[in-house]
Amino acid sequence: MLNMTANLTSRRNRNVLLISLACILTIMAQVSNATEYTATPIASQVSSGDTTHLQFVQTDSPRDTFQTFLRLTAELENALLVTAEDDSRDGIDNVVFLGSQFMQLFDLSSVPQVLQREIGIETLGFMLDIIGRLDLPAPESIPDADAFEDDESPATWRIPGSPVRIVEIEDGPRAGEFLFSQRTVSVAPDFYQRIRHLPLRSSIEITSWTETIPQWHGPMIPTGLVDALPDGLKLTWLDAPIWKIILVLALSTVAVILLAAWHRVISQPGSGIRLVARLRQLSTPIVMIIIVAILLRVFLTEIYITGIFARAIGFTGTLVIFLAAAWIFWHLVLLICEWIILSPKIPDESLDANVIRLVARVIGFIGVLVIGTYGASKLGFPVVGLMTGLGVGGLAVALAIKPTLENFIGGIMLYIDKPVRLGDFCSFGDKMGTVEHIGIRSTQIRALDRTMVSIPNSIFVDMEIINWAKCDRMLIRNMIGLRYETEPDQMRYVLTKLREMLHAHPKIDSGTVRVRFAGYGASSLDVDIRVYALTREWNEFYAIREDVFLRVNEIVEQSGTGFAFPSQTLYLRRDDGLDEELSDAAKQQLQSWRRSGEMPFPNLPASKIEQLADTLDYPPRGSPDADPSKSQHWEATEPLSAEDGEVENIEKNENVTRKK
Repeated sequence: MLNMTANLTSRRNRNVLLISLACILTIMAQVSNATEYTATPIASQVSSGDTTHLQFVQTDSPRDTFQTFLRLTAELENALLVTAEDDSRDGIDNVVFLGSQFMQLFDLSSVPQVLQREIGIETLGFMLDIIGRLDLPAPESIPDADAFEDDESPATWRIPGSPVRIVEIEDGPRAGEFLFSQRTVSVAPDFYQRIRHLPLRSSIEITSWTETIPQWHGPMIPTGLVDALPDGLKLTWLDAPIWKIILVLALSTVAVILLAAWHRVISQPGSGIRLVARLRQLSTPIVMIIIVAILLRVFLTEIYITGIFARAIGFTGTLVIFLAAAWIFWHLVLLICEWIILSPKIPDESLDANVIRLVARVIGFIGVLVIGTYGASKLGFPVVGLMTGLGVGGLAVALAIKPTLENFIGGIMLYIDKPVRLGDFCSFGDKMGTVEHIGIRSTQIRALDRTMVSIPNSIFVDMEIINWAKCDRMLIRNMIGLRYETEPDQMRYVLTKLREMLHAHPKIDSGTVRVRFAGYGASSLDVDIRVYALTREWNEFYAIREDVFLRVNEIVEQSGTGFAFPSQTLYLRRDDGLDEELSDAAKQQLQSWRRSGEMPFPNLPASKIEQLADTLDYPPRGSPDADPSKSQHWEATEPLSAEDGEVENIEKNENVTRKK
C-alpha cells in the first residue's frame, strides 16, 4: 500500500489514516444510492462525535460552491492528520461527514443510480487532483449570487484554464443550486491526464489522489498482510489492484457454490402438496438476496473496490438483486394461489383451480415486468425503448402462439359458461364420456370405451355439449307401429291402456306422460310414447325403460292387434286374420265407456289418474326387487355426475396413475 504522507511514519498511524479514508468511501456509497442530495439526511448519518465546528455545504453561487470545495479539502486533510494521531471515534465521524459533504457538490443526476457510487468516488479523486494542481482564481473574481440576477441565460462559471464548470441546476429537487456540472464529471478523467505532471498541493504528501484511493481497504483486512503481497498483485487492472480482483472473484465463487448447494437441497422431492413446494422454492431467491447484500457490503466497505471493476460488480450485484426480487414476487403470488386452492371447495384439477393459477401467473408476470422495468431504469437502460421493443416482440409472440391463445380463451369461456364440471357425464359430437380434467389448454374426457379423449378448449367450447349430469329426469321416447288392420277402437284401447300403465308406474313422472296416435307410417299406424323416468342413474334408467317396453308389448298383445313391420307376404293359405273374440271385447269396452260418459279421450280424467297412481307392480312380480322384505337398490355404476366424495376419489386415482 502507498504511504500517505511523510509525516505519518509509524505503521499504526498509517493504518488509522487508511481506515479513515475508507470511511469516506463508505458514506459515499450510502449517499450516492439516494436519488436526492440534501444536507439534512446526510447530517443525520453522523451517529456520534462533535461536528458543530463543521459548516454545511453552501451552493447558492459559483463562489459559494468553489469555496466550499476548497474548505472541505482543507478540513479533509486536517481531519486525516488528526485521526492518524488520535484513533478516536470523533475523528472518524468527522472524516465520514466531510466525505458526505463532498458528494453534494457534484451533479450526478444523469448517472444511473447503480453507478453513482463509483462515478462519485472517481469524480472526487479527479477533482481533488485537478484543483490541487491548478492556479486558483481570486475569490472576488468568482461570480456570486447577484451576478446572474439580470441574465436570462443559464448561469455558469468555468475555472480559468480548465473545462471544469459550475452551473446552476434548472430543474429537479436541487433547482437553483450551483454544482459541478455533468460535463465536468465526464471530462474530469481526460483533463487530469493532461495535467497529471503538475505538482499536487496537499498538506499530506501524496502524489495523486486517484492513484492512492484504489489501494485503500477496510480495517478487517490486515495492513501487514497486504504489504507482504508480491508487487505484481498490487498492480491495477480495471482500475483495481489485482489482489482485490482475485479476492472478490474467490468470494463470489464460494457464494455461488453455497447458493447452488442450497438450491439443490431444497429442490429434492418432498411433499406432494403444491403449497409446500412453493414455500421451498421461495427460499432460494431470499437466500440469494442475503448473500449478495453481504458480499456487496464486504466488497464496498472492507475490500473497497473502485473503477471499472467496481462498476461491473455493482452492476452485476444490482442485477442479481432485481432478478431475485422478481423471482420472489413470482413464487409469492403462486404461493398465495395454492393457499386459496387448498380450500375443500376447489378440487385441485378443476377448472376453477386452473383459472386461479392462470390469474396468479398473469399477476406474477405483470409484477415481474414492473420489477424488471424499474431495475432496468436503475441500471441505466432506456426504459422507453425497452418497452417499445417488448411491445413489438410481444405482438410477434402473440401471432406465433395464436393456437395456444385460442385454447386459452376457450378455457376462459368454459370457466364463464360452466357447461360441464369435473365428474360430469356429457355428450359431445359423436362421443360420450365423463369429464376428468379441465385445463387451460385442453379438456380430458374418459370415453365409454375407457379411452382418454383430449379436446383442445378452442374446439370443445364450440361443440354442442349435452351435460347429462344436469338433467333431473331421463327421457323415454319411442315410436311403436301397429298393424294397419287395427281398428280405431282397438287403437283407442291400446292408447288408454298405455296411458293407464304409465300413470300407474311408480318410476314414471305422471305429469309428463304423453302417448298419442302420431300418424300413418309406410306400413304401420304410429303411436308416439314420450315419458320421463324418475331417475338420474343410467342402470336404473335402462331397467325402467325395459319394464315399460315389456308392458307395452303385453298391452298390444291383449288388444288383439300386433306390431307392424315392413314386409311383403305371399299367402299360400288362408289367413286366420285377427282374433275376433279379443277384438269384440275391446270394442265392447269402448262402447261401455261411451254409454257411461267415461270415454278417456283426449285425456284420462283426473280422478282416474289419481286412482291409478302407483297401482302397478314395479318391479314386476317375481323379481327379487319386488320382495317387500328387500329394499330397492340400484348400483350406480354409471352416474351422470360424480358427488364430492367421488370427485376426490377420481383425483386420487388420477394422481396415483400419474405417479406410476
